Amino acid sequence: MEKTSERLIYLMACSLQGTKPEGALLANIDMEALLRLAKAHSVSAMVCMALEQTDEFQHAAETTRLKWLDAKNKAVRKNMLLDAERHRLEKEFAEHGIWYMPLKGSILKDWYPKFGMREMADNDILFDATKRKEVKAIFQGRGYTVKGYNKSNHDEYEKPPIYNFEMHVELYYKIYDTFNEKYADVKQRLLPDAEVPYRFHFTPEDFYVFVITHAYKHYSNSGTGIRTLADIYIMNQKLGGTLNWEYVDSELQGLGIFSYERESRELAQKLFGSAELPTEANLSEAEQQMLAYYLGASTYGTIENRTLNKMRKLQPDGGAITARTKRKYLLSRIFPGREWCEAYAPTVYKYPVLLPFFWVWRLAVKGVKRRNIVKQELETIKRER
Repeated sequence: MEKTSERLIYLMACSLQGTKPEGALLANIDMEALLRLAKAHSVSAMVCMALEQTDEFQHAAETTRLKWLDAKNKAVRKNMLLDAERHRLEKEFAEHGIWYMPLKGSILKDWYPKFGMREMADNDILFDATKRKEVKAIFQGRGYTVKGYNKSNHDEYEKPPIYNFEMHVELYYKIYDTFNEKYADVKQRLLPDAEVPYRFHFTPEDFYVFVITHAYKHYSNSGTGIRTLADIYIMNQKLGGTLNWEYVDSELQGLGIFSYERESRELAQKLFGSAELPTEANLSEAEQQMLAYYLGASTYGTIENRTLNKMRKLQPDGGAITARTKRKYLLSRIFPGREWCEAYAPTVYKYPVLLPFFWVWRLAVKGVKRRNIVKQELETIKRER
């Protein structure tokens, strides 16, 4: 583990434990490199809350200190603004008789020791799919730009400077068949809020399982960063002692993610359960590999991870990726099938006759616009032996 990564994890643990970091452990640390890594994993506010207690931080170059404080203050401000805006939207949903349920980070963030410690990029909300037009009108009435509507399992609305909401009519695309099947009729499993009309929520057990499915979706595709392990740690601190673990384990086994949850939970506990510098001696070889994957992914994963993981799924024997598998992967990317279109190009899915024209358009337009991504994919394919 690199020194910068070690210090990042240590400072996260200090924040989560409410402990002042030991200055000696931060001697000669490159705070600019540390900030870049923290931003890549969306934990700069959490790290800053520990770092700013130290003499090393106070004696750092003023420009560096201001960058850290700016990152933290922006995270705190964004959480405040998103919370206030979400509450205003929730009132409008209720006035229009629209049931809804806030998801994931908007719940998790309030379980962290300090406000703003858990950074937010957007707010995700599940809502009544029959009210899609009404929800769109509500956002437009509040000055939002429609970034995506009726094209996937969620609609996206943005308003400068920081507002971003993803409004879900389903929790998973159909291509995530096991997860999609599990949550297809999720409303039947939700509980009405005792105090807020039209607001629903999971049971604690179902909330835990859903967050793990979401984490695994990213982990098994493009990857997900160290913040995910912090979320898992916080969930277990908040809920672990009261959950019906027999039910949770049964759900996780049925979804095929029992081992992932257990391994991530144990790793998170080792990293954040005490304010100590992590060492490889405390981690098994499998845990070291898992941590390296988390650290290498950043918050939203990498093109390399996504490419490799998809090729591995296409490799029938689970062995080394063959030239045949590489060709199969390339063909699937150049000529996506109708199943892929159901999630990402619903119009083409509805009218299959458009598929050949879609392939040409995808190559001519998307291939050019996203040429940097295409280049990364091709380089990953070439490197893999």
